[in-house]
Amino acid sequence: MNDRPLIGPDEHKPWPEITEADKKAVAAVLDRGVLAGPNAPEIRALEEEYAAYTGARHCLATNAGTSSLHAALAAAGVEPGGEVIVPAYTFVASAFAAIHQGAEPVFCDVDPRTFTIDTTQVEALITERTQAIMAVHAHGQPADMAELKAIGARHGVPIVEDNSQAHGIRYRDEMTGSLSETSGASVNHSKNLPAGEGGLFTTDDEESYHIARRLVLYGEDVPADAPRPYWSHGVGWNYRGQEMVCALARSQLRRLDEHNTRSQENAARLTEGLKGLTGVETPFVHPDRGCSYWKYQLLLHPEELGFDGDPRDLRDRIMRALQAEGVEVSIWQPQPVPAQVAFRRRTQVWRPDTEAEAVRPWVPGAFPVASRICATGLSLGTMWRPLYVQEPELMDRYVQAVEKVFANLDVVLSQPFEPYPRVV
Repeated sequence: MNDRPLIGPDEHKPWPEITEADKKAVAAVLDRGVLAGPNAPEIRALEEEYAAYTGARHCLATNAGTSSLHAALAAAGVEPGGEVIVPAYTFVASAFAAIHQGAEPVFCDVDPRTFTIDTTQVEALITERTQAIMAVHAHGQPADMAELKAIGARHGVPIVEDNSQAHGIRYRDEMTGSLSETSGASVNHSKNLPAGEGGLFTTDDEESYHIARRLVLYGEDVPADAPRPYWSHGVGWNYRGQEMVCALARSQLRRLDEHNTRSQENAARLTEGLKGLTGVETPFVHPDRGCSYWKYQLLLHPEELGFDGDPRDLRDRIMRALQAEGVEVSIWQPQPVPAQVAFRRRTQVWRPDTEAEAVRPWVPGAFPVASRICATGLSLGTMWRPLYVQEPELMDRYVQAVEKVFANLDVVLSQPFEPYPRVV
């Protein structure tokens, strides 16, 4: 394990991929001199183009993915005092969006294969206060939207998509961002549609669009062909999109399908190469949907490797060894969202498989699947060096590096190491 790394320091391509076309798109904003405004040309053009791309009737550009999710929940009818069912394995913004709207997130465990919300557990969490179910397309794979919509229809509860990781991905021949009543998404630099920082709200419903636009624009209706009236119909926020961000997003949108295809090809190459490796579970993608592989997540099985300690110790040691071989490797979520301090200080609603209701604070293992993913998962690729732009041959070297580390696992486990920061 002390010989030369398999992968050199300059063999990865960086992300986002910035081309001359991207630079010209941003420079054109400065040349035009229109740098802001709810009806500024790049904002309106992106809204039209992204709506057409997804198949949604309406799109609204916002300043962040979180604000687009807040708008999506508000437009879906979520009100203060309500509850929103949210997967326990996601980024905190999915749950914060509910709190920003005055609602309470109720966490649900996730499916052990797709890592999206476990539809077999959702119905037991629905009460008279439930006002939305959030479907997070984790790692770029759509949630089981057909089953979620069936559950929602039975109980009169709308479904809201968090499409931040799955731009351009299809579920049963329909595009993410158009699969539910309302949708929010991020165009943060790490996403497969990267523009620095921004968000995109989409919906087919006219009234939902107007509700979201008022929330984003200080409660105002701002016409495109008349002076701004400065009349707030209700409380709103300054969640407006930004001209240069939207210009970059428009340019990146033209290459989104190309980047998704490269990521999928690279993922398939990794999966084929790692097939059958003891102690390693490669990503599962349901046959009725695609995946962007925003994260190519491996799950480790410590019991298969004869390791009986803290599974995070095994995971962290393997990650350190892979990094020493030049592999870009990362952890996305080190703990389930309800374990975050922000939620530990709130009352967590828990409903067991009985008619009774109870409340309890976070306890380790409360969401066993999400907890296992967080403890045993590692991703090949990072936000700075993801699969979207890497050469296929580099994936073969990744496979060689993983095989090398596992072939020398006894040495890896015998070496002193510094674990990654832990709070749970």
